[in-house]
Amino acid sequence: MKKVFVISVLMMIVGLALQSCGPEDTHGPKIYILNPDGKILHGEAKDTTLLLWSKYVDPGVFVEDNASKTEDIVVTLDTTVLPLNKEGYLRATRGTVEEMLNLTYTATDLAGNVSTNVRPFRVANVSEVFAGSYLISRTAMHVNDTNYTSTISADARVAGRLRFNKVYAHRWSGKNTYFKVNADLYSSELSPASFDERYGYLCKKGDPGVCYYSGLTYTPAKEGIYDYYYLKIDAQNYEDSLGNVVYIRGIEDVNDLPLSKIEFLGDTRTITKIILELNVTKNGQVDKVKEVYIPR
Repeated sequence: MKKVFVISVLMMIVGLALQSCGPEDTHGPKIYILNPDGKILHGEAKDTTLLLWSKYVDPGVFVEDNASKTEDIVVTLDTTVLPLNKEGYLRATRGTVEEMLNLTYTATDLAGNVSTNVRPFRVANVSEVFAGSYLISRTAMHVNDTNYTSTISADARVAGRLRFNKVYAHRWSGKNTYFKVNADLYSSELSPASFDERYGYLCKKGDPGVCYYSGLTYTPAKEGIYDYYYLKIDAQNYEDSLGNVVYIRGIEDVNDLPLSKIEFLGDTRTITKIILELNVTKNGQVDKVKEVYIPR
């Protein structure tokens, strides 16, 4: 009986020795990027567009390891690259479609092995769907009618704002001159009466402190922006080094509805033209100006 006990103890010792001599865990965990529905994303599908003045909600990752259980793997996310204000809102557009930034996930298993994976992202103004290159036809009362090309860009800090980069191009005192004009997307049915420094006129009519895309991801938010097809152009003034002052303001009808607007092909989202109707006051003289932008 005593011999049997000794043999059993020896077998246990040999078994432990063999186990301790097993291969060392040198592989870090695998990290899989998830979308909001929990689906694993690969390649360019990982690219994420975030909305200006929204709060970042991370869809998370799934991790697995050759030795450690999933629940034993420690995952961290570096969000320092996000341009957040003190309240946690994305306060400026960053990154482009061609050159995104990266949110980096780090996973550490029980053996101390570390691995990383990234979620490429950019912060976009939802108004970017109207940005691009345009052919402009301009008529006016006090400067020559003309045609030229220019671009419209999405503003980096105010949601729903477009920047017209070459307005009222003409020669003044022997020099070529033009102005950059801000225009805010507006809806007579959906927009509140007051302008918001973050969201322009994209807040809800019955809740002016909340943007219409609050809680939405980029794709549904982009679909909603097509309902805001009027352009509010508040008074903007410019002054050159000689003290010459120019005032530019959008023209509105008797109901305060902007005459500047975006027109589409039937019920589609295809832009046929963007119209700016402006009063340009230069040296005390008011010039009534119409610029028609045709997508190139």
